[in-house]
Amino acid sequence: LGIGSHWPFDQWGRFLPEHTTAVSLLDRLLHHSIVVVTEGESFRMKQARTRTPARLIKK
Repeated sequence: LGIGSHWPFDQWGRFLPEHTTAVSLLDRLLHHSIVVVTEGESFRMKQARTRTPARLIKK
């Protein structure tokens, strides 16, 4: 099973209703898990930057 997030662990409390909810969730997810931290721009962001937005194409 794999779970991906662009949010660092210390910022999960920003989008969950309570800080204790984030701590409890992360505690259960990370117990006996392997954490892989990557850096740099994502592949999807690179692709999105190369596409021409439809709203900028003149008709």
